[in-house]
Amino acid sequence: MTDSASGQGSLPMWDQVAALRDFIHGRTYAAAVPTIRLNGEPPHAPDSALARVAEVNQALYQVTSHLCSRLYAELETGRPGPLAKASWQALVSIAEVWREDPELPDWVSELLPVKPQ
Repeated sequence: MTDSASGQGSLPMWDQVAALRDFIHGRTYAAAVPTIRLNGEPPHAPDSALARVAEVNQALYQVTSHLCSRLYAELETGRPGPLAKASWQALVSIAEVWREDPELPDWVSELLPVKPQ
């Protein structure tokens, strides 16, 4: 981390951004597997559950990619500002849904807010 050892307010190192991005992208891909169509298969009905899953999945993938791109650009300046912090906090917030996932890196778990009882 670049600001302090841990905490949602601190900034990650480049490889930590990549690791969290890869984790989130892996989970979105796994969720999308049922929506993947083979060549020649017709598209899912527009209002079907599979079509919605595919849309949401693609949106999460794009949001994660966009946040990472912004964060990379900020980190590259050597003087990351509020945009970098907001992007990192958003990525950590996305990861919170996988709080119990055994493959979530331990250092990410440490950044998550304490789960309410």
